[in-house]
Amino acid sequence: MNTLKENYIYADNDYKLKQHISFIEEASILGIDTETTGLDPFNDEIRLLQIASQDNPTLVIDMNMLNGDSLDRLNGIFEKGSIKVFQNAKFDLKFLLNKGFNITGPVFDTMLAAQMAADEKGPQSFNLEALADYYLDMKLPKQEQKSNWGSALRQEQLEYAARDAAVLLPLRERLIEDIKRGRLIEACKLEFDCLWAVIDMELSGIELDMEKWKRLQDSFISEQKELSLKLNKALGYGTIQVNLFGEEIHDGINLDSQSQVIKALKSRGIALGSTSHSELMEHREESELISWLMEYRRVTKAIQGFLSPIPMFINKATGRLHSSYRQIGSSSGRFSCSSPNIQQIPRGKEFRECFVPKEGNKLVIADYSQIELRVAAEIAQDETMIEAYRKGQDLHALTASLIANKKLAEITKAERQAAKAVNFGLIYAMGAKGLQGYAKTVYGIDMSLEDAELFRGRFFKAYRGIAEWHAAVKRSKNVKESRTLSGRRCVYIQEPGITALLNIPVQGTAADIAKKALGMLVPVVKKLRGSIGATVHDEILLEVPEDAAQEAASELKRIMEAAGAFYLKKVPVIAETVIADSWAEK
Repeated sequence: MNTLKENYIYADNDYKLKQHISFIEEASILGIDTETTGLDPFNDEIRLLQIASQDNPTLVIDMNMLNGDSLDRLNGIFEKGSIKVFQNAKFDLKFLLNKGFNITGPVFDTMLAAQMAADEKGPQSFNLEALADYYLDMKLPKQEQKSNWGSALRQEQLEYAARDAAVLLPLRERLIEDIKRGRLIEACKLEFDCLWAVIDMELSGIELDMEKWKRLQDSFISEQKELSLKLNKALGYGTIQVNLFGEEIHDGINLDSQSQVIKALKSRGIALGSTSHSELMEHREESELISWLMEYRRVTKAIQGFLSPIPMFINKATGRLHSSYRQIGSSSGRFSCSSPNIQQIPRGKEFRECFVPKEGNKLVIADYSQIELRVAAEIAQDETMIEAYRKGQDLHALTASLIANKKLAEITKAERQAAKAVNFGLIYAMGAKGLQGYAKTVYGIDMSLEDAELFRGRFFKAYRGIAEWHAAVKRSKNVKESRTLSGRRCVYIQEPGITALLNIPVQGTAADIAKKALGMLVPVVKKLRGSIGATVHDEILLEVPEDAAQEAASELKRIMEAAGAFYLKKVPVIAETVIADSWAEK
């Protein structure tokens, strides 16, 4: 077991800092960490700033004790081109940027690098303790992590703080070995560049029109009550009483309880095995009760999942929502989001019109057109799809014409909608039964099993490149990993199914393209005095001053399409952009 010597200098005044700052001023690689009084960069403070350099004591700087001159000198270090190594860099960088520091030069995030390099052997977690144990065979005591950093500091806290910075330098060296061995240099650079966009999104946040949101919440609560009464009455539980406080109550069942609902429906001659969305969709035509129940579920989900909790995330200091993005949120490399999960906001106009720019600003919103289909065409080298995209054809309409055996000009809106289900379902090898259910559940299209089988056959006859790609993947044995077009790797612990083998390279490459665009956007948006407000997979929201909106829209479209062209060499990538006063206008 390796140990790390607690070799540090505690700079608790300006004189000590000036005595020892040359250690870090002359270094080409710095390991940087902070200890803060809390987790919120807007309402909490940096107490300690730890900076480690090769073959020198770690400088542990008490930020409470410094004056303006010392802070300026520290800022000079951050502005140099030295490599800056962090663990979970966005946390420390958000605090440092909010404190007024200007950080330039390359950043190496050990957490992101470890996630990228991870294979079937480990590590099991990506926190610093786990990484030091796995890569360096080193134990990092973490008892002090949640101690009080706002009061007088103990020696144990200083030693803990110094270790967390010093360990970053040898950890980076080990991670670089794995990154090179795994041929992950380009993919890691993509993530490190995108990191700055994540920081911008989390610091800038997005504004919520609370008046509109409250009206929407009230209307949904009212609708929920009406649906609950209507359902209970229809199920034989409609007795209404008034309690001592004048509130109406009824002797209804719990509509959120699957067992109670199944039992109540059975008493009305409707037999269900479950109340899952897919099963309710199957029985929707049998009774009005099923439609009412589905509507009740939709309304309740909106109240519990969004309308009630989201206002609790408004930051007291900024008055805005500042979501937390997990940069590598899935095995494909897509983002995940929390606190609140902006990516799951319903697409309905009534929800999205509540997300607005501050006064004097505009939202500039763009999304990629059919990005996963374009990526699939590139990976499969399907000439029919590639040619259609090069000609600017509507691929859904083309698919509709091919599977319906009709001329393009004769395709109806309903046929095009059915073709969307076919395209998005079959590129991931969905069977006929699965396609039938997918068309109904996602697109509201009634498709017979015979039609699903017919469409499936015609789809793969028309798109031979997709069919050959699927066949090649099915023939592969003992697959240990998948790669996106950036070289991102997904390692499989167990033998993957055909859907995963097709989905991860496509969805992951689409994520790579969006991340490439986000990284490229950062300096452009800064120049326009704006910010990156949010990202939802293939969609990016900017907030810019009104007088910069046209230029921002042009630049957003240019950069998103350039990012696509970086990975897709044969298939053109299209981004569609709008200037808006709310998110609903896209």
